[in-house]
Amino acid sequence: MKKNDFCMSEIDKTKDEIKGAEVTKEDLEDKHKQLTNTLETLNTDIEELTNQEAEMNMNLKKAGEQRKQENQLFQASIMDQRATVNILNKALKRLQSFYAFAQIRAHTQEEAPGQAVSEKPSKPADYGKSAGAGGVLQLIAMIIKDAEAESADSNASEQHAQTNYAEMVTDATATIEAHRATRAEKSEQVAEAEADKATAEQGLTAAGMQLEKLSELLKAHHLECDFLLKFFRVRQEARAEEMDAITDAKAILSGANFGK
Repeated sequence: MKKNDFCMSEIDKTKDEIKGAEVTKEDLEDKHKQLTNTLETLNTDIEELTNQEAEMNMNLKKAGEQRKQENQLFQASIMDQRATVNILNKALKRLQSFYAFAQIRAHTQEEAPGQAVSEKPSKPADYGKSAGAGGVLQLIAMIIKDAEAESADSNASEQHAQTNYAEMVTDATATIEAHRATRAEKSEQVAEAEADKATAEQGLTAAGMQLEKLSELLKAHHLECDFLLKFFRVRQEARAEEMDAITDAKAILSGANFGK
């Protein structure tokens, strides 16, 4: 009786332990799968951040080279414009001096004592010459004004381009720094997930070994106890039949009628 109880108790206990080990293994398998998916997502995110950072660095380099070329063109253009204005200003001053001297000389000759009075037809010619001189001077002055305006526009455009470039560099640098911080954070998460995954794998190995041992133990219990349990039930049934037979015999002796 005691052996029978022991066998049943050990078998039930081992079965319960197997169920617990199976649940533990399933939980570890779920955790291992989740960690594997997490690592895949994190590594994909890190790769994407790395590619974006490389692309932004390349764009910064290209933008810097383009800005340098634009500035060189601006410097050459502004030097040409300044040289043109300088030359035109010198020409304007010389022409102004020339025409002023010619007018003074002509006026002096007209007022010289004893000089014959000029004929009236010559006045329109002098006027035409003076008018022509004024037109040339005005044209040069307009060219100078246009060149100065173009130079001012070039300066404004260059300043605007430089401001836009500086803002782009600032924004791109901030984005790159943010990407680096995010990538560093995700790298830490990868390290933690890999450690947890390794722990889960160790747990799965241990759970598998425990299940294997428990299965072997259950087999041993059955080898040891199945015969005893089987014949214990047989004896119990035989015992029950004997008790029933004794009960019937007592009833017969006491005059009981089983046919009614």
